[in-house]
Amino acid sequence: MTTTSEWGGTRAALQRAEDQAAAETVPAPSPALVTPAAVPEPGTPEHVEALAAAEAAQAARDVEAIEARVIGGDETVTAYDVEEAHGLARFARLRREAAARKAEAQRQQQAEEHRHTALAEARRLMAAAPKSDVDARLAAAQQAVTELREAIHAYNVGARAAFDALARTPEAPAAPYDPITGPPAAGLAYGYAMGHPALWLDGVNVLALDANGIVKRVLDEN
Repeated sequence: MTTTSEWGGTRAALQRAEDQAAAETVPAPSPALVTPAAVPEPGTPEHVEALAAAEAAQAARDVEAIEARVIGGDETVTAYDVEEAHGLARFARLRREAAARKAEAQRQQQAEEHRHTALAEARRLMAAAPKSDVDARLAAAQQAVTELREAIHAYNVGARAAFDALARTPEAPAAPYDPITGPPAAGLAYGYAMGHPALWLDGVNVLALDANGIVKRVLDEN
């Protein structure tokens, strides 16, 4: 018959055993998650190369495995088996080389297609605002400047003729010019300002227009 003291000792022993078992069965920390390598998109040069590389790697592992069997004493492996494994591995290496060339050709073709696409887009963008429009407007601007210069020259010739017509008319004396008050404020008159001939129109000397200055001002303002 089990006494109370004996039962108490048994319970303590059982508790210690459970605690030890629990300590020994603490789960190990989970390994860090490994992000899988990106899989090349099917049909791409990278996918072609990856398939061939995987095939070559598998063939190389097959050679190592069958040679390990021979070294380990597996008498079921024949020389033909070993030779066949080596042949398949060499074939896989050749296929990998062929895949590399195929992938390179594909890359070159894609690069050429991208180049043609970029050139087409560039031509489309340039066609939207062609240089011919600029050339046409430049020619028009040059013609306008030429016509402006011709108009200024014609005006200067006419203004000088008007001055001469007034100057040779005794009944139209020259208007006095005062350095302080300036020329006549209204109407058309001729005279001399500081010894230089002048043709005044409402107080402004309009005898000669500066063609270069006018053209420069037009260009600077536009």
